[in-house]
Amino acid sequence: MTLQDIGDIVHEDGGTLWRRKPGATSSFEEFLHSREHWLELFQEMDWNPWRKEELAPQMGRADQVGEEWERAEPDFRPLTERQVSARIAAIRRRVRVEGDKDEARWEQDKARYDAERERARYALLEREAIQANLERELAGHRSGALLPAMSGDRRTKEILELEAKREQSAAELQRLSIIVGDREEVVDSDGKLPADRRRWNVIWYRHLRIEWVGELNESIAAQQLKIAGMKDREEKSTLRVHLGSDQRRMETLLAIPRLEAEQMCADCYTPAFQHTSGGDIYETRPCPNWPIHAARMERVRETLRSVAERKSPTVPEPPKPQPLATLPGELPIAEVIERLSELRAEHPDAVVRKGRSSRWEIWPGDEPER
Repeated sequence: MTLQDIGDIVHEDGGTLWRRKPGATSSFEEFLHSREHWLELFQEMDWNPWRKEELAPQMGRADQVGEEWERAEPDFRPLTERQVSARIAAIRRRVRVEGDKDEARWEQDKARYDAERERARYALLEREAIQANLERELAGHRSGALLPAMSGDRRTKEILELEAKREQSAAELQRLSIIVGDREEVVDSDGKLPADRRRWNVIWYRHLRIEWVGELNESIAAQQLKIAGMKDREEKSTLRVHLGSDQRRMETLLAIPRLEAEQMCADCYTPAFQHTSGGDIYETRPCPNWPIHAARMERVRETLRSVAERKSPTVPEPPKPQPLATLPGELPIAEVIERLSELRAEHPDAVVRKGRSSRWEIWPGDEPER
């Protein structure tokens, strides 16, 4: 009997044969779909764990369909527990070997770290973001979509100024590109390449995004509850502004799809597309390593420091008086006499007072009562 003769019983997919188990009701097409859908669901719940309960019925159905089918090759034998363990051990060894290779490469590449080239790379990335923003602004003015109420003369002037800035920016881009060369080959002080850092950054961004969503959920719920019981209109209006801001940021975070390492900034825990303005203001930010942005933030910090220094310094509170020594309240009398004799020799004018927790405290003779 050939495969064609039993086509209704045995099905082929990618070189493997499958058949329904007795009592199964799913079709082969549903089986193939369930395998893909299971992986999609797993990745979705890993990226958005708050959807686990919502997606649980779909995951359950995919599991059920998967259990209704089995391999149909005549010589196929499922892996034993020992074989599964051996494969897992082999995977771990391979991961460990790759990790050791990376560690050795990083150690070796520390020698070719170039601080000037690293700074130029940061400047190049920032300049590319600036150039993209200039292009976007120019396109908006030329189409009239940006600030539609602007007068024609003013818009013409804006376009000319933006074109001049774009030309200057392009020249700076060219200069930096020569210094940097292949940006993906610029190592940091630890010898790591941008690709190395992105692999770690996407893991951390996933963790941070989950944490942010949890915090926003709690904040939104608390503000909604507070607004519901609030009577003061002015306070309620202020709180609604904060609530709206949290809700918009939540919407932005939830809309971010599952990211791959290549989509991350190599230098901070931020998706690369969020470094260019024009997106949602709640999740758009420059990289803190970019020189122009870093200088601007340092000026802000310096201003805040200056303001703080101009304020009259607060007078520190005098230190709280402390006893010269303390004795537990449950010591044998002989030991108490011995300790008091020693303290009397050191502090002849001291007095004994009862302290907290049945302790005895030795205070200077001129110390006022507390």
